[in-house]
Amino acid sequence: MKRLFGRFLLLLLLSELLLVLLSWLLSATQTEGVRTLLSSEGIRWFIGQFTQMLLKPQLIWLLLIAMAGGCVWHSCLFRPSQASFHRKFALRLSAVIFALQILVVVLLVSTPQAVLLSATGSLWPSPFSRALVPLVALITINTSVCYGLLSRTFTSVTDIYESIRYGLSQSLPFLVLYFFLVIIYESLCYIFV
Repeated sequence: MKRLFGRFLLLLLLSELLLVLLSWLLSATQTEGVRTLLSSEGIRWFIGQFTQMLLKPQLIWLLLIAMAGGCVWHSCLFRPSQASFHRKFALRLSAVIFALQILVVVLLVSTPQAVLLSATGSLWPSPFSRALVPLVALITINTSVCYGLLSRTFTSVTDIYESIRYGLSQSLPFLVLYFFLVIIYESLCYIFV
């Protein structure tokens, strides 16, 4: 899997290099509406906007989903090893906590003049729609941490931290993939728009 991922990243890197050369060739032929990344303007744009290119909500979503995944995995929420009374109780109480969190979110979007609706009262686009992925990640983290503490899978704050760290470490290949894909996309937008 690592070899396949490495080859895919190499393909993305070569694609970016080909895109740079293609933009240079197209601008040399004076094609209308094409800018080159090798001009002084292109180099200034790429270096000056590099951080802005990567700062997208999708990056935060990826990090939050990774944290939630690590918490779920380490809490053993979906893979209880023992069907003991203790684990059943933890699962039931975690289900209640999950339902309460969902109820709070529903109340924040369904009541008249709800807080998470847009100024016009619509659901899409609204603060709710912009925060949907973070809300799901937060609810998942809360539920899995509660289950982990109640079932004694998590015995300390260090265990919770380790579960979050594990999720983030497992997401590193996706972060690298995200960086390359965003750079290629933004370069295409610069060249052709």
